[in-house]
Amino acid sequence: MEAVRKIDEKQSASAEAPAADSPTPAARKVLVIDDSAMLLNFVDEILTEANYQVSTAATAEEGLRAAATETPHLILLAYVLPDMQGDEVLRRLAENPGTAGSRVVYMSGFGADLKSDPDQSPNVIGSLHKPFTSELLLKTVEIHMPSEPASSDTATAEPATQEQSSASPAENLETTAVGFAEAEPESASGVPTESEPTEDRETAAVEAAAGGSNDAWWSAAPALVPAESAAPVAPPAFQTAPDFEMAGMPDNSDEGARADTSTGADIPIPSGAAYFCGDTSFFSLNWALNTIAAQKLTGTLRCFWNREPVELLSRDGEILLATTHDPELYCTESPITLVSVEQDRIAAARTQQRETGCPFFMALAQTGQIIREPAVQLMQHYGQKLFAQLWTGTRVRFTFEQNDVPAYAQDFPGEQDADHWALGTLRFIQFQELGAQANFDLAFIPAYTRDGFDRVQKLRLTVAEAQFASQFNGSRSIAQIAKNLRLDVKFARLTLFRFLALEIVECWPPVITAKQEKRGVLGRIFGG
Repeated sequence: MEAVRKIDEKQSASAEAPAADSPTPAARKVLVIDDSAMLLNFVDEILTEANYQVSTAATAEEGLRAAATETPHLILLAYVLPDMQGDEVLRRLAENPGTAGSRVVYMSGFGADLKSDPDQSPNVIGSLHKPFTSELLLKTVEIHMPSEPASSDTATAEPATQEQSSASPAENLETTAVGFAEAEPESASGVPTESEPTEDRETAAVEAAAGGSNDAWWSAAPALVPAESAAPVAPPAFQTAPDFEMAGMPDNSDEGARADTSTGADIPIPSGAAYFCGDTSFFSLNWALNTIAAQKLTGTLRCFWNREPVELLSRDGEILLATTHDPELYCTESPITLVSVEQDRIAAARTQQRETGCPFFMALAQTGQIIREPAVQLMQHYGQKLFAQLWTGTRVRFTFEQNDVPAYAQDFPGEQDADHWALGTLRFIQFQELGAQANFDLAFIPAYTRDGFDRVQKLRLTVAEAQFASQFNGSRSIAQIAKNLRLDVKFARLTLFRFLALEIVECWPPVITAKQEKRGVLGRIFGG
């Protein structure tokens, strides 16, 4: 409730800001030209809440008039319009001295449509592949929006303030408006789940995939890393796990190791050696992701389960992408972006992924079959969708190896916020995929973990998620929260599963205090 109150106060303050005595920087203007009323409403709502000044046009002629009169800083232009094509719109913009320097980002559902000659269309600076999420929309606009020297420190201070708010409405990722499926987390800490009949078989498959046996399935790295400098801090619920050791951790009884640690000098781990290893029976996937971010690691997190291993690439603590050597597990369908690509080219790219792990979208982009920006967007989408399957796995074993990022991912944009990337994967999980993992006792009470409240403040939540999070006061049950917000119980369980998987909240059984029986004087003297 306190988090929601702060959001309301900030929104009220921002609404009153123009009336203040201090001058405010001019709003950044965005013109959106598309014939879809639904898309125009969606983009208008998202960008307006992000403090952009948005104008919309349903036809090319209407858009050209708006561009001439309003002088937008950025134009989002649909390539296919009812009255003319995108290249004709660009030509008309170039003919008008007032709009000749307009910055344009193409929007299209067909990768082939986005190919443009830089010499003929120099003001086309990017592309946005439909369908897109609100997060991708905001990132694209922010990247391509020109910087305004006239806007003083307030222009840079404001985005930072927004990132610290608990639930920015601008990041409303409601998937019904975007076109991507909603998702959900997996086995969450704080809510034990019963073992399923297939657990032993799945565990054996995981051990085989990891190259393990009945013995310890991993071995420590040859070189040691000082405990104070390199050991990630495990979450409170796991601090006492006795059988887990960080790969490469020194023995505290070794005085020589203590001496080396006292100098503060890091002992490097050889490339390809395990920096840490874990098992979701003891350590969560969320712990692994946050360890990568906290330690600013570069390398590969290999996740072993009952299917082909999933590989997560990171650079300096930023999460790049998830991939696998099984192209069918990675993406079974053929996205509309590939409609103009020959089938033998797609088959060759899938074969390359089977051999190297490079997502076949990137292979197609490298050979010029599709444009790089749509390829990056597809890899972000299908990578998160792939990783989402691990949350609901019965058992996942993982190891992080420090090594160089593969060449195909060298220029791939990274996500600094591990929690937000993980939440994006959890949104792909459907309620029916959770099975017994979502059968929380409705009388249980969700409460924030030690750092959960601080972390949820930084997450870019949907409106529904933010409302749900505002109910965690340590006394309301799951049933009461669902009743207060008028939510379907399935949706309440699904949303709770996301926060549990992120270890932002934990569930506790209700404490029932028996009422003392009223007794008379003799009863109190001689007992019941």
